Amino acid sequence: MIWFRRLCMAVGVTAALTVFAAPASAQVVYALAGVEIEATSYVGTFDGVAKAPDDFGTFWAVIEHDKLSDPAPQVTGGSFAIDGQLRQLQGFIIPGGTITKLGGSCQKERFAVTGQVVLNDFVTFGAFNVTLTHYGFSLPGGGCFTFFATVKGGIFFATLQ
Repeated sequence: MIWFRRLCMAVGVTAALTVFAAPASAQVVYALAGVEIEATSYVGTFDGVAKAPDDFGTFWAVIEHDKLSDPAPQVTGGSFAIDGQLRQLQGFIIPGGTITKLGGSCQKERFAVTGQVVLNDFVTFGAFNVTLTHYGFSLPGGGCFTFFATVKGGIFFATLQ
């Protein structure tokens, strides 16, 4: 019976050393929350806060896109940066992301925005998934005027260390 305990202990110690000696997972997720500070029909510029489990900072993003009134608008490009206490990340938004209207009215209209990013090192890739909310009011004659927009969601990087 002693040999069985020693075998179990040896297996346990070996397993623990293997787990602790393995490289840490090289992924990080930042939660994002911000406001749109400038907008045109084809470009939105956002500024806000970014928080990861081990980092906190600010972010800005310039999202280029099709008109939101198009039948299936897409993200067509852009750039972003996260200025954290631990990491300073800059990169590009890759064309091909999706923009899906989630519903709402002129007063509060929501969109799911997803896409992929690559850092300036062209080695580290990631993805974002945010909810864009437009706040507006109806104009006489049937138009809608958006006066404010927020963004909330996250960005995930697969190879950060």
